[in-house]
This record gives sequence, C-alpha cells and structure tokens, in this order.
Amino acid sequence: MSARGKKAEVVALERALSPGAVVGRLVAFENGEVRVELPGARGALVARISASIDDAALAAAARERQEAVLLLEEGDPSRPILVALLRSRTPLVDALLAGPLPAAERVARVDGKRVVVEGKEEVVLQCGRASLTLRRDGKVVLRGVNVVSQAERVHKVRGGKVQIN
Repeated sequence: MSARGKKAEVVALERALSPGAVVGRLVAFENGEVRVELPGARGALVARISASIDDAALAAAARERQEAVLLLEEGDPSRPILVALLRSRTPLVDALLAGPLPAAERVARVDGKRVVVEGKEEVVLQCGRASLTLRRDGKVVLRGVNVVSQAERVHKVRGGKVQIN
C-alpha cells in the first residue's frame, strides 16, 4: 500500500476512535454472529449486540448491507458494539433496487363509452395460450388453441383476398 493510502487509513481510524458513535455497515449475520464494516477499516469485524434486534431483522439488514450505529469498546476499532440499525434515507428507492416488487393482482375497470389502449409498435392482449396482437403496420394476429367466431345477426368476412385452410 502506498504511503498516501496508509495515511488515509490512519486518518479514518482516528476518526473512528474519537468519542461518540460510528456509522458502519452490517455485512453478515450467521449462526448468531454479526459482522460489521467500519469506515476506513479493512474487512468485516465481529460485533457484539447491545440492542434487542431479532434474528430476522439482522439477517435482512446484512443482506441489504444496512447502515448501523456502532460504539467502539474502550475506543478500540477492533471491538465494535452494534447499538442500532439506521433506516435508509431513501426507502422507496432502496426497495426498487432490492429486486422486483411482489406481484399484486392487477385489475382494470373502465367505466365509459370508449376505451383506447395505444402502443407505438404493437398492443398484445394475452391470456394463457391465447393472444391478440395489433401491430403498427395494420396486421392483426389472433392465436389460440380453439378460435370461435360467433354472431347473433350478420357475420361478415371481408378482405381483398380470403384464404381458408
């Protein structure tokens, strides 16, 4: 490590040694043991826990590398004590970045005389093995295992050319 890098590490550790709390990250929770990272220190350290935080919360915090308030026993950075977990400043952004949102039932109810669903290239309605695709070039593709076309009055089939089979 360069002299400049060592100096930066010493300055960071001196800050950590100053009286008061240190903000670090909870990086692992296995077999009841918590590991944290301190700013400026290398690697994860085993921390004691002073707060009553349940195992599920500790496991979730470790997965998310959540920030934590730490005290250093007798000012020694190798002896951290976990005091509390910090809430994120951006919980909605963190939730979006954590992964896909849980699937929720999506129902659209439209109460009007006309409904327009528009797509720049195509619109697809799909349910299982059946689909209806409307394409920008005017092509309509109807697919399904069985297709039933039924009319109570007149049933017209029009086209410049009609192919059957």
